[in-house]
Amino acid sequence: MKYFALLLMSLGLLASCSSPATQPTYEENKKMFIDALQTEDGKKAIRTLLSDPQFKELLVLDSEQVKTSVEQTMLSKEAEDFWKEVYSDPKFSETMAKSMAKQQEELMKALMKDPTYLKDLETFFGSAEMKKELAKVLESSDMRKEMQKVVEETIKSPMLQAKWQKLVEEAGGKTEKGGGEGSSSEEEKKKEEEK
Repeated sequence: MKYFALLLMSLGLLASCSSPATQPTYEENKKMFIDALQTEDGKKAIRTLLSDPQFKELLVLDSEQVKTSVEQTMLSKEAEDFWKEVYSDPKFSETMAKSMAKQQEELMKALMKDPTYLKDLETFFGSAEMKKELAKVLESSDMRKEMQKVVEETIKSPMLQAKWQKLVEEAGGKTEKGGGEGSSSEEEKKKEEEK
């Protein structure tokens, strides 16, 4: 019986050696794997795997590792060059600004309620150096042009047109009253001189 089993095993080995075994290529393996995953059994196997607590522990990354990786990636010279190039595109900059507008607004509102921030801001703008810089900016020709533009826009504002008109009419009415009295008193003086 032993010899019979050995003989069968030898024949099996010889048969497998005689036919050339072809291994599937990478593309064939990939296709078989994707096909297997798309079946109901494949999806069920993935769901089971993802719900396994031991597998979940393997997926959780160490926060220190993540922090280090992000710092190395974001603070590298390549990343700096990449972000400079990306932000030089006006469309990207505009999109980023729009996407962050709400958060920036909320941040500014929160900061304006923070007494420490307000005190720091007051100290910053109250410093002699900052006052000097602000004076330079306010006295510059560009700033004067901007202020002139703002004043012109304010004067032309439809909201203020009615107010301006009312002020002009009131001023005109006072002048007419004053002018009328002045002219009658001058006429009286002339008449007295003629007598």
